[in-house]
Amino acid sequence: MENLIGILVSPLIFLAYFFYMKFRFPEDNNDLLIKSFTWGCLMAVPVILADQAAHYLLIDGARSIRRMITYSFVVVAFTSEVSKFLPLRLSLVKRNRFANPVEGIKYSVIVALGLSAVYAVYYAFFSARSGADPAYFLSIGPMNAIFGVIMGFFIGLGKLRRNLFIDSMTGLGATVLFHGIYRFIILTGDITLFWMYVLGAVFVASILIFKSTRVTADSY
Repeated sequence: MENLIGILVSPLIFLAYFFYMKFRFPEDNNDLLIKSFTWGCLMAVPVILADQAAHYLLIDGARSIRRMITYSFVVVAFTSEVSKFLPLRLSLVKRNRFANPVEGIKYSVIVALGLSAVYAVYYAFFSARSGADPAYFLSIGPMNAIFGVIMGFFIGLGKLRRNLFIDSMTGLGATVLFHGIYRFIILTGDITLFWMYVLGAVFVASILIFKSTRVTADSY
């Protein structure tokens, strides 16, 4: 049951949002949502390969603080966030519909859900750490969506105020930091610290979502 729940979280969130948009705005073309989710699914491949390499090199567990930091921030966080960043920065942001922080958040979260959907299947059945971190497995989808909010806000902000390089790099750096801390806390096994972190991350994402609805081109 735990495996099923973890695997279904990301696809169900995506489908719920997709059909909401389809029926709420039937005149809109939602092909970019599907493309974003597909990009996310494809970009799970380098993340999976990095995790396999980390296991081969014996840096994927809580064997020492140095290895935990390397695995959390380099193998997991950097690889995951760069894999989500590339389709956003090189493809999706060029679309006219990707014009502001609200749109940036929307497509970034969808890319993140696509990646976490595939990665959850890998983690449940093929990862060397399968079953070792139930909190991580069950939270992969929601937490990646939160990181997607952070990255999407800054990329969308950069598109809006024509400062794409600096703002997108800010978003990438922030998400690598947030993701690395999240994975490191999971490795420590401190559930209290984990929930404190989750609440903090949700708070930050909520502020950015609220701010995204208030930002206009006239603000700059």
